[in-house]
Formats: sequence, C-alpha cells, structure tokens
Amino acid sequence: MISRRTFLKLSGLLIVLLFSRSLFSWLSKPKVLHILCSASSDKLAATISLSKGINELFLKVDEKIFNGTKIDREGKHWQFICENLRSNRTYSLSLVSKEEILESDWPLKTLPNKNEEVNNLKIMAFTCAGGGDGTSFGGKEFFKPFVFRQKMFDEGISNKPDIAIAIGDHVYWDLRGGDLPPLGRQQSAFIKFLIGGLLKFLYGSFNRNEDGRSDHNEMVLKNIGNDQIASLYGKRFKSIPIFFLPDDHDYFENDDAEENLVTFPADEFSKSAFKGMADLFYPPLLDCPSDAIERKIGRIRYGSLFEGLLADCAGDMSLGGKQASLVHSKNEDWILSRFKKSSAKHLAFIPSHPLGYTAGKWREWYPDVVASDEEDGTIMNELLSGKKGKLTTKAEKYLWQKGWFLQHQRFLKGLSDRKGNSFTFSGDIHAIGSNQIIKSGDYFLKKPILSTLVGPISSSTGTWPSAARGIIASKPEFLDVNEKLKIREENGFSLINITNQKVDINLHICGGHGGSEEDDGSIKKVINLQV
Repeated sequence: MISRRTFLKLSGLLIVLLFSRSLFSWLSKPKVLHILCSASSDKLAATISLSKGINELFLKVDEKIFNGTKIDREGKHWQFICENLRSNRTYSLSLVSKEEILESDWPLKTLPNKNEEVNNLKIMAFTCAGGGDGTSFGGKEFFKPFVFRQKMFDEGISNKPDIAIAIGDHVYWDLRGGDLPPLGRQQSAFIKFLIGGLLKFLYGSFNRNEDGRSDHNEMVLKNIGNDQIASLYGKRFKSIPIFFLPDDHDYFENDDAEENLVTFPADEFSKSAFKGMADLFYPPLLDCPSDAIERKIGRIRYGSLFEGLLADCAGDMSLGGKQASLVHSKNEDWILSRFKKSSAKHLAFIPSHPLGYTAGKWREWYPDVVASDEEDGTIMNELLSGKKGKLTTKAEKYLWQKGWFLQHQRFLKGLSDRKGNSFTFSGDIHAIGSNQIIKSGDYFLKKPILSTLVGPISSSTGTWPSAARGIIASKPEFLDVNEKLKIREENGFSLINITNQKVDINLHICGGHGGSEEDDGSIKKVINLQV
C-alpha cells in the first residue's frame, strides 16, 4: 500500500500532467484569426485566416461540406466558394479540420434572387478603413487606433445591417514606385529612410522584380494584411455579407502624377500584389458580368428591391486623352446596360472614386487642381506638398485626361435617364457629405442624382484633404449641385435604409478630426437624408 502522502503527490503529478497536456493541446490548436464572408442569391464565400498552418480545411454549410482552397504556402489562409445554395435562406456555418471544430454555428444568409419581393434592406457603407494601428509621425496621426475603428464597426453592426460595403483603401502601403513606402516625395530621401526603414523592420519590403505572390512577397503581404485587415476586422462581420471594392491604395500606390513618376495605370507588380492581398484576406464579388468570380466589378442584387453596381476606378484606369477612362470600357458597357435593363426599384452606382466631389487629386473625374491665385499653366499633383491654394480649373492639372470626364458624363446620363430611382455613393475622399447633382458641364440631368460620401473609418490629422493638399474637398467647378450636407472632415459610416417607397441615408458622424483623446469612435450625430 502506498502512503497517503505518496498518493497525494502522485495525484498532484497526474493533475499537472493532464493540465499540461490539455494546455499543449490548446496552444497547438489553430485559432481562427479572422472571418470575412460575401454572398449572392445562390453562393456564399468566406475568407479565413488561422494562427497555425494546416493541410485541409472544410466549411460545413448546414449539412453540406465544402473543401477550402489553400491560398498561402503555410496553410494559414483559406478561401471557400459555396455554390448551388437556396436564395434568401439563413445557413448555419461551421469551420472544421479533420481533427476538430475550429469555429461553430454562425449564421449567414444568401441574398434574395432578383424576382423575390423584398420589403426592406439595410446597408452599412464605409470607406478608407486601412492603415496601421494609430500610426503617427512628426506630431501627426495618420490612421486612427484600432479600438476607435472597431468601435465604429460595432456601432454599425448593432443596427443589424443586412449587408456591408467596404469602399476602397483597405490597406495603406504606398510604394511611390519603389520598394519602401515614403509618405510623400518632398524630402523623400529623409522620409524614406525614417518611415520606410521602420515599416521594413515591421513588415519587410517587396521585391518588385518578382511576382506579388512570390515566396518573399507573400510573406510581406501577409505581414501587412494580418495587421491592417485581419486584426482590424477579426470575426465581427462573419454573419454579415461584406463586399470589398478596391481603390488606388489597394494597388500599393497613391494616385500620383508628377514629372518623375506616374503611379497609374498599375504595373504588373501592383496588380499581382493587389490580387494576392485580396485573395488572402477578403472575399470576392460573386455576382459579376461573366461567370468568372471578380474583384473589380460586380453587382449586389437584393430581390426586386435593390441593385448596386460596384466599379473599381483604379486598377484598370487608362490614359489616352478623350479615350481615357477610370472604369475599364468593357465594365462601363456592362454598367450602362444594367442602368437600362435593371428591374430593381432602386439602383445605386458605387464607384471607388466619387461623382460630385473633388479634392484636387490627379485621378479624378474632374480637372480641378489646387493652385494659388498667381499660378497658371500646368500644376503637378503632389501629396503633402505643403503648398497653399484653392481648387480651380484656371490652371491645368498635370496629365489629367479629358476622357475621364467624358466617361463621368455617360455614367451620369445613364443614371439620370433610368426610369426607376437612382443614386450614387462612394468614398476615397476622406470626408462626409452629400450633393444633389443637377447639371454637369453642358448636360442638364433629366432628374437630379444624389451623390453621397459615406464616411471614412480611419482618417486622422495627417490624412484629411486639408492636411494632405491644403484644401477641404468640395464640388467641382463643372457641376451645379444642391448641397444636401455640407462636406465635413470627420470619420463615420452610413446606414442606407431601403424600402419599396423610399431610400433613407443615415450618415453617422463619429468625429476623430483632431486626434482628441475624447474621441473613441462612438456616434456623435446622425444626419438623415432622403434620396
């Protein structure tokens, strides 16, 4: 017989061993870091990242099992495309490996098909959520802390939107034609040394001589995306179909045009890096002009009630004078045909760069540029130049293309000519505002078109137009508008409530302009607009 003391010692040892084994098992288990999903009437998509690589991953959708596609070499990033589902149905999803359940029983709903009668839809829309956690330099905060942004997300989610739309600039890592990202090009050697060196230390640097998805570049993409997307979103949107639309920063460039560097049209490295980041971190658009799953052009069709047409204005933009375009010509043709053919009661055009506003940037529909009263001739667009001036068309914007405005006219005419209700909303310009466009150039619209800036998530003291270009964004000179909401440089998001009878846009103002510690991302004010 063993003594009581010995028995207690052995029992304690056994408990320690069992606890250690359990702890080891818990520590070795892959943790789900982020889940983002999208939907159409008959498909669901999910993009997922894990803390630990595995060889196989499955998504259970009710009783159906779908194999995951491994996106990265480590087996930490996975994508699912789930087809042949029923419309307007809530499914129960579980993420499983061969050994265990990693995430269980979360609901996700397919969209109603185009013939289904639907009485209401609530959309959460926002822009410019990217950037590092509270990134600051030289006394300026360039991107808001994650807790600020996540508070805004949670405020929007608490209103139970049916879908969400993230409009452009999901990451900020502007290369300016190089391999390390300076903030601008004034004193660029110094800035590149300080900021580029810090970011290289944190994330690595790209090798532009290789494809964006080479072994080395994939690791850099993952380092950036894990920080700016996975850590930011986490799993909070997993039951809300969310549609990601790219813009210029998603191609790892700001839209710059200067004598020594023109960043767009995007080169092959930028295009491959964009696709690599998107595949790793957020779901594709499932309803597209062709059978191929897309990321630059797509549709959100919600029964007979609503049709939203999403268009990238950066990745396929072109030069070429009057033939130039921001949206690829074949995608323009499809969008214009949808304006005519769509039977939806309400239709929204959702480009990644807005109609109805200018901040003097190069890649805009409009020729307005920032210049002083004394300046004329050609003005080069330069971010963070420190120059003072105002928006004008008296000076010429370097390398601006007339074809961009001509395409803009075709889109506006198509929206205005449509028989049903039409409007447009977008992001990119870091501000909140709403204009009703009445006249554009020499074209008087048959019916006014409301254009709304839905609100940025992450802008701060260094990234407002007033800081980056010395002016606040405003209406272009070529347009006549009824101002519905005076433009304001504050963070926020929009909740768009759509019924058969009307569309209400509720702009949620969340502050954050001056970097005050009192700002926490909570809602300061809600402004209602009716389309």
